[in-house]
Amino acid sequence: MTTAVLGKTVVITGANSGIGWVTARALAAQGAYVVLACRRSEAAAEAREQILRQHPRAKVEMVTLDLASLASVRAGALEISERFPVVDILINNAGLASMRREISADGFELTFATNHLGPFLFTRLLLPAMARPGGRIINVASDAHRYIGRMHWDDLQLDRRYGVMRAYAQSKLANILFTRELAARLEGAGIAVNALHPGAVATGIWPQNHWYERAFSNLLKLFLVSAEKGARTTIWLATGAEGGASNGGYFINRKPRKPAAQARSSADQARLWAVSEQLVGLPAFSDKELTA
Repeated sequence: MTTAVLGKTVVITGANSGIGWVTARALAAQGAYVVLACRRSEAAAEAREQILRQHPRAKVEMVTLDLASLASVRAGALEISERFPVVDILINNAGLASMRREISADGFELTFATNHLGPFLFTRLLLPAMARPGGRIINVASDAHRYIGRMHWDDLQLDRRYGVMRAYAQSKLANILFTRELAARLEGAGIAVNALHPGAVATGIWPQNHWYERAFSNLLKLFLVSAEKGARTTIWLATGAEGGASNGGYFINRKPRKPAAQARSSADQARLWAVSEQLVGLPAFSDKELTA
């Protein structure tokens, strides 16, 4: 057993299924103190029991977290800060791809709210608990940003023109822009911030509320890899030396890759950061956020 995460506290969003659950199981088996941050408490409880059945001595806890609700994100971050004063690794794994344009509890386009705004706020609120050398923040992005991803600055909530891949690719591009900007702002703080593409993975991000959504999801699965394969790079970044040495990197199949040009725009990084602060109601970033 590797000792890289032994005794460390790891918070994983969307850890009740798919890549998140596989990651949680692997890190718990290696001795990490794993916190499952999930929207549905019943699903989280079942995921926890499954891990404990396989690894009875594992340390696994749960926190309710709905990334589409800023109130839930604030409550979840507060609970984690109170229960776990030190967070060593944060894995922003949860994701959504909504077939139809839906609105979050706060009035934002649901995919953008879940995949970017929620993780942005959650990460910022947990920074005081991570403000020590050796911390790692891992954002699960997607290579979808490369092909059709762009920030629709004049229609960020996609009011005028919505498409499932249009929304998803924008949110995944936002993940990488956020990763790079956060890495730059945390330079010298001892916290490594990286993003990754897990591959085209058979997970539950695609909704299945209607017959055509179920058919689309089932068709996709014919071309997708397993969650076990999809989780490899996340686990590697959490446990391997590269995950601590790199900062602002983007990885595919446990190797560094250059993201698309639109993900490397320093102007867009700064713009997205400022817009996100405004939308979630955070003050401008300050080094004081790194003080508990």
